Amino acid sequence: MNLMEIFQRRVATHPARVALSAEGEDLSYGELNERANQLAHLLSKTGIGPSSRVGVHVDRGSDAVVALLGVLKAGGCCVPLDPEYPTERLRWMLEDSGAAFVVTQERAKGRFGEHGPSEVILNWSDASLAESPRDDPNASYVGSDLAYIMYTSGSTGEPKGVEIEHDALRDNATKTARLLELTENDVVFQFSSLSFASSIGQILAPLVSGGRVALKGRQYSARQLVKYISDQGVTVLWLTPSMIRYLTQRHDASIARLGPPLRLLRSGGEALTMSLVRHWFANSSVPLLNVYGPTEAVQDITACLMTEVPHVISIGRPIFDAEVIVLDDSGEQVPAGVAGDLFFTTPGMARGYLNRPDLTAERFEWRTVNGRRLRMYRTGDMARVLPDGGLEFLGRQDRQFKLRGYRVEPVEIEERLNAHSAVASSAVVVSASAAGIERLVAYYVLREGAIPGDSELRDWCRQALPLHIVPSKYVRVDRLPLTQNGKLDQRALRDLEVLTPEVLPADEGAGEAD
Repeated sequence: MNLMEIFQRRVATHPARVALSAEGEDLSYGELNERANQLAHLLSKTGIGPSSRVGVHVDRGSDAVVALLGVLKAGGCCVPLDPEYPTERLRWMLEDSGAAFVVTQERAKGRFGEHGPSEVILNWSDASLAESPRDDPNASYVGSDLAYIMYTSGSTGEPKGVEIEHDALRDNATKTARLLELTENDVVFQFSSLSFASSIGQILAPLVSGGRVALKGRQYSARQLVKYISDQGVTVLWLTPSMIRYLTQRHDASIARLGPPLRLLRSGGEALTMSLVRHWFANSSVPLLNVYGPTEAVQDITACLMTEVPHVISIGRPIFDAEVIVLDDSGEQVPAGVAGDLFFTTPGMARGYLNRPDLTAERFEWRTVNGRRLRMYRTGDMARVLPDGGLEFLGRQDRQFKLRGYRVEPVEIEERLNAHSAVASSAVVVSASAAGIERLVAYYVLREGAIPGDSELRDWCRQALPLHIVPSKYVRVDRLPLTQNGKLDQRALRDLEVLTPEVLPADEGAGEAD
């Protein structure tokens, strides 16, 4: 049974139940399914079939969910095109993916020019959509056909298109639903762009469980987002650590205002810090699920459920049918407690990188593990096995750097800064001074009412850190800049010394300052 058949069974069971709440519009399972069917039939009529690439250039809202479901129901392959991205970047993604059609909205009509792909406009009063059949299409595709091409951020060169098959997408939704124990009574907060891996689970996992997706699509302050989460009765909050900080760093009481229905906080996409966990449990008894799973995994591969502050932040043990190993530079498995490269394998992981056979071969390796030949993915992350068999995430290899001969791990410094009672969050980078001398710069956000000086923070760091990793410069900012997917935007940090402090982009819901 494919993913859309599972969803359609939910539709048949309770067509009148609300499936999606977005910007004041509630769509029932029946209404959402009918709109997706209308789009799917229209796409099929234009020639979209198994693995056909279809760009989805739609603002976050009900149309984004309809577009995703419509492409999948037609058997096609969704290529998310975030409207916030520069046009040239989107054109590159269209050319790289080979998408001949783009689903978009009236306001963005013609963005890609007369020589761009054909457009399917989501205008529900237009005859082409209004008169399209509303019954479930009978698209002929198999589980190994492509369902999604997820382009990475491109922080190191050109973006990479991660190829995700229909079976992998089904496994992602159903296994995520099991991991989060989703039921018909759950409401999952959806904040990610379709171009972010978490959006798959945030949308599809509750829909295959009979629950409701609560989606917020415009710019909002942290205070307004907290109110929205409470008003919607959200039961499962699914956020990056940076977003958790953003919602809770100013006012401890904001955690309590998230609402009594909240039963689980899922954190992923970035490293979870001890200071953030302490802050959460100092103000809430809601369990925190720390998960790990890169885009290439399609789904989470490890998980750790916390009900109190642990001794060590763990990303947990492998879940479902995933296998994880930690290897040294020579490719040998390291003993517990020793740091190494993190590899994983799971039946539902990505096919590879679109149009990049060299990179696919480099990152998706065949290895013999315990006498078995396995296709494994090299994550580029460092980790070690803890005494209880769990895994501790030690950071990205590409974020570590050397400064005057010393290897520096920024997370270690950030954890020390965040442990200060006045600091809500921080980020540390290496930057060159006007004289060309490299130095460590710490950007930090204060808690409400706190007024420590740079010298106090420097002394605080000196009490616990070696002198060579104590930042030499401290920059106070209103908030740390985030990417459109809710992660720390390290490139934008350097601009904060000369620009007005960044606010969250629309995809994270930030707008006016609190």
